[in-house]
Amino acid sequence: MELLYPTVFELIVAVTATLVTNVLALLYLRRTRIERPPIGTFNGRDIVVLSCFLVTLPLLYVVLPQWALTGFLVLTFTSALSIGYRPLVSGGRLWLGIGLLLGLNIWMTRTLLGTVLGWQIYWVENSIIVVLGAVAVANLYVQGGMRLKHVASFALGLAAYDIIFTLKWPITNKLAERFLGFPLDPSVAFRMGVYNASIGIGDLLVYALFVIAAYKAYGRVASSIAMALTAVFGAAVPALAPLATQAFLDARTDLIVPAQSAFGPVAFLCYLWMRHRWGPERTMRQFLESTEPQTAAEPASTPVAIPEPATA
Repeated sequence: MELLYPTVFELIVAVTATLVTNVLALLYLRRTRIERPPIGTFNGRDIVVLSCFLVTLPLLYVVLPQWALTGFLVLTFTSALSIGYRPLVSGGRLWLGIGLLLGLNIWMTRTLLGTVLGWQIYWVENSIIVVLGAVAVANLYVQGGMRLKHVASFALGLAAYDIIFTLKWPITNKLAERFLGFPLDPSVAFRMGVYNASIGIGDLLVYALFVIAAYKAYGRVASSIAMALTAVFGAAVPALAPLATQAFLDARTDLIVPAQSAFGPVAFLCYLWMRHRWGPERTMRQFLESTEPQTAAEPASTPVAIPEPATA
């Protein structure tokens, strides 16, 4: 019973963060276009590069000194927010907003984290930054050509990665310890009493990618199915897993669950089913042609027939 409260707390935070991120990413895809340089179409080779980057990045996080890690996170979030929200906010206001968000976050970690209320205020502000970043990056990839098959394959690979680096070599645990209490923690979280519940930006990014890639590929029904799968297998099942086994308790009694190990196989099977049911995916161009209003072509100039005067 001692695990019931933190497990339910984690369930609420994870499901809420997942649904909010997915809905905002979907709204962004439907309403906003990111201007991207002409670097070609996303393909399978990009998945390999992205996977290698994500495998080595956590190791870099562990060994970097704190000042360098904070600087790297500032650069990362600044890039994501500036690219993602340039179409929505003018230049001066955009940079002012990014500066205020990141600067306020750093200030909070130095002044507010001595009380539960201070932690709660910090987590709310930090979560806004993380959700905005995940929404922007997910749309950058999908609008740049990333397809549902890429996302599903990526999630399946992350399933194995997540198990290895959570249970075999506990890098995920070390990362949770490393970021907690420092600026720009890359997770959405909240605190109640002595408990912190969180879900990482990597998980939220994969879920948002899956939902909006499904919408781009097959439409609203597919995105609704994808949304349900992210909430159940991406958020709820990992959050409730500690009630079934204590294998996910680390030495500090923190709950560290490899969420992608539950979501990745389901996402890949869902993609195979969607492809079998609806056929090939739409490209970004086909998606735009089917969803955005088309301007009517101007009618060709044709002579107007003038009726002859009636004869008596």
